[in-house]
Amino acid sequence: MGITSGISHLFESVVELIQGIIGAIVHFFQWVLSAILGVFQGFANFVEGTLGFAIHNFFLLGTLAAGVLAYLLFAQQRQVAALKNKST
Repeated sequence: MGITSGISHLFESVVELIQGIIGAIVHFFQWVLSAILGVFQGFANFVEGTLGFAIHNFFLLGTLAAGVLAYLLFAQQRQVAALKNKST
């Protein structure tokens, strides 16, 4: 009974060793996949933030430019009107 029990424990230990190695390999690949997905997710967040910043600034600068253009056109119109009044 002692020899069969020892051989039985030996096989159980070998099976547990193989299960542990397989578990470590699976865990490693899960870690690698998680790292790769994390990089892509970080890149997507970076692109989203950059585009959001650019779009907000585009509208802000566009609004500012439209206001400056409107003021310049208004000032030019007043100058033309003042020159017409002077010449008459």
